[in-house]
Amino acid sequence: MIKQDLSLRLTCRYVGTYRHLDEWRDVGTATLTPARLVREAEDFDEGGTYLRWATFPRGQDIDASIRAVEDVLTSSGCAHEWDCCGCPSVYTRVKHRHGRRAVFETRVTYNY
Repeated sequence: MIKQDLSLRLTCRYVGTYRHLDEWRDVGTATLTPARLVREAEDFDEGGTYLRWATFPRGQDIDASIRAVEDVLTSSGCAHEWDCCGCPSVYTRVKHRHGRRAVFETRVTYNY
């Protein structure tokens, strides 16, 4: 299990490489299972699809926490001046919610 600090991304002015320069708000923590591969990549520009569970502490805003997991685990766009650099883009979205637990799906693609 991995304990993850959660922050909501309040602005989206910067690409993934510089997203730390955006404004963020801390919302709490989550305990995450390691990512489990559920679909292999079918082409050279895909990185597969992964699932993981998150558990949120009692008293924490679950809706904000779910959005924060998506924000923290998603990163797209690079700062290269050329295309086809091979940088990964990682997209995470909630798949199911069960009380204080949620399942997240992460898809990885590469810039080719």
